[in-house]
This record gives sequence, structure tokens and C-alpha cells, in this order.
Amino acid sequence: MDKPKVIFSKTIFAFLFICSLAFGLIAQTPVKQQQAESNYEVVLQILAASNDASEKSADAAPQTLSGVVKRLRTMYSFSNYRLNSTYVQRIANNGNLEFKGVLDGANQDVFAPVFSNFSIGHLTTLPDEKGQSPISITDFRFGQRVPIKTANFAAESGKSNSVINYEQIGLSMRKIGLTVNSPTVIGNLSASKPDEMMFLILTVKTTD
Repeated sequence: MDKPKVIFSKTIFAFLFICSLAFGLIAQTPVKQQQAESNYEVVLQILAASNDASEKSADAAPQTLSGVVKRLRTMYSFSNYRLNSTYVQRIANNGNLEFKGVLDGANQDVFAPVFSNFSIGHLTTLPDEKGQSPISITDFRFGQRVPIKTANFAAESGKSNSVINYEQIGLSMRKIGLTVNSPTVIGNLSASKPDEMMFLILTVKTTD
């Protein structure tokens, strides 16, 4: 009458013994360290294009952007291209970044600060069918608040002063792709000066 109970007890004991051995083996197995995320240097450059001969030699476009300028010349009639500003940030794979800054600037003969900001949301790299790892950016935003002279007025001293209003310009994009280490035109913006345009050049470089 008691044999079934004995057999059942031995079965439970054997099951628990096997579970304890398996748990011990799992506990002794070293945890595989995760590979470090790849890091990248994000370079955003603002290239100004115009037909103003006085700006032909000033802050000319660097040699690294010669291919970009050559391509733009086939699409636009501007005679001069110069580097306006450069932003450099560091980001890891699957990372995000946000930058805000103040620049000195002259717009319409008015010296006033320019407020700039840009952000990148979720930069990732995934191997494609060719074995390469193109850059994918889920969300890109760039904006500037630029001073615009709207009027002049005479102060009590007789000096002429300017009335300045700030206007917001910018570019917002969803889901863009880039090739690593390759400067890429991602958009253009109008400028405060007539017959001038700004081009946004984004380069994502590999780092150590």
C-alpha cells in the first residue's frame, strides 16, 4: 500500500536534484559581456551660396566639401560657396543628441546674435544586403532664430537705431539615410540676404 508513495517521493527528489544541478551549472557559466556600442562624430556644416563677388574668397568651402559644391553647381546658378558654420558632436549607436547655441552674426547690416539649435533622434546602423552599415536617423531637426531689421528710428541723441525682429527658420525631417564618412546635402534654407541660400551638409564619421 505504501509503495506508490515511496516511488512518488523518489521521483520528486530526483526532479529537484536535477533542477539544482542545472541551476548550479547556469550560475557557474560566465555572463558574456555585451559589445561596446559604436561611436560616431556628427558634423553639421552650413554652406552659404551667393552671387556676391566680395565673398568669393572669404571662408571658402573646404576641400572636404568640394564634391558637394561641384554637385550643387550643376543644380544652382550661385557663383560663390562659403562655409558659414560648423557643429561637431559625438554620439553612440542608438543614441540621441541635442545642441543649442548662440552665434555672432550680421544680417541686413545689423549685428545681432543668431540662436541655433539642432537635434538628432535615434541614430542607428544596421548591415544591409551588401554587408555595409548605412546610417539611419529617425528624426532630424535644425533651426535658427535670425534677426531681421524691420525699421529705423532716430534716438534723442540724433543717432539712427534699428528695430529688430527675430524670425524662426528651420528644417525638420523624419527617417533619413546616410553613408558613413560621406558629406550629404540634407536640405536648404533661405537666407536673410537676397540672392543667397544656405545648404545643410551632414557627415557622420566613424571614431575610435
